[in-house]
Amino acid sequence: SPAKITFERPPSISVPLKIRSTPQGYQLYMTCAVRGFPTPHVAWYLNNVCINSNNNYYITNAYGVCSMYIIRVGPEHSGEYKVVAVNSFGKAECSTKLR
Repeated sequence: SPAKITFERPPSISVPLKIRSTPQGYQLYMTCAVRGFPTPHVAWYLNNVCINSNNNYYITNAYGVCSMYIIRVGPEHSGEYKVVAVNSFGKAECSTKLR
């Protein structure tokens, strides 16, 4: 029987989390790139509290590029942002601070 080739691998952060623009009162977004197979589940945190898409945040994950948009930036958005990527083989995370 032919050898079965698997591409299973734990998540890794191939491009670290970067903040893309920070004018107060305007939109800001952060991106990072995540790899892994099976495709990792990605969660975002601000100061260790999970963030979901809502009126303040818009989160996307397309082809491993994870983005999080803050619709209107204010002082309440400062702190440590963290991305956690998980699949059945492990976990990877990266973080950045918004002051």
